[in-house]
Amino acid sequence: MSKILNYFPAIRSIVPYVRNIQVPRIQGSQKNVFVVNSLDGTFICKFNCQELAKKNAVVSQAFINAGIRVPDIKLGKNEEYWLEVYPIIDGKTLYEHIGNGLSGEKIQYIYHDIVYNFSKMDSICINLLENTKTRYIHQVARRNISDVNNKLFGLVFSETVKQMNKCPIADIGVYHCCLTPKNIIVDENEKLAGFVDLDEIAIADKNYAFGMMAAKYQQVGQNPMDLVDYYENISGNKLNHKKIQKVINLTNIGKSILWHNANKKKIR
Repeated sequence: MSKILNYFPAIRSIVPYVRNIQVPRIQGSQKNVFVVNSLDGTFICKFNCQELAKKNAVVSQAFINAGIRVPDIKLGKNEEYWLEVYPIIDGKTLYEHIGNGLSGEKIQYIYHDIVYNFSKMDSICINLLENTKTRYIHQVARRNISDVNNKLFGLVFSETVKQMNKCPIADIGVYHCCLTPKNIIVDENEKLAGFVDLDEIAIADKNYAFGMMAAKYQQVGQNPMDLVDYYENISGNKLNHKKIQKVINLTNIGKSILWHNANKKKIR
């Protein structure tokens, strides 16, 4: 709690005319994101390490230029804190909509729009991340898992992620590898509004990133091969079906282990 309170002066030093600071309705595992209301509007303030914050600012502009709606990140720094600041994307998370009874048909429609945006990521050049220290997805995984769980888990899982991302050069690109319902914003008309949490946008195997997304689609009761078929139809590109299924299976196992360990850590 003391660390959270230390965040507040940093926010006030960067965002002018702050009225109040709140935690989001749906919090992530790292508890480092705040909703800030000011005279200039409502903003998201996310505290991050220097490496991820700088990388996120770069990829946010690349995704926006590719026609993919993500936060328009501006960076701030106050003493040891690095801060990502961006206007809030109006809407609720897909996670909230599903909890409120969103139908399977509408879930499928939203995910088709997600896949359409995923296909736009194919055009993003990996060279834009050449000067960042967390450009590969296994580097991001190691950083985040170490923070939430411990360094040993971070080392083990990042090596697994590294092995899973070995692929032909043609399949390498810059992809959002964590398109979970909590990172997908849906507007009041139940249409896709954008993606948040850019930490796990990195250089990765397209099939790995797609498999991570498809795993969540399966977890809400849908057939992941529906997304594969839709992507191949609209893009004209083929995916590695066997690898995507492998990623889905390993993701379900890995998330279960990490969730169990993170909750044990909280209890202690």
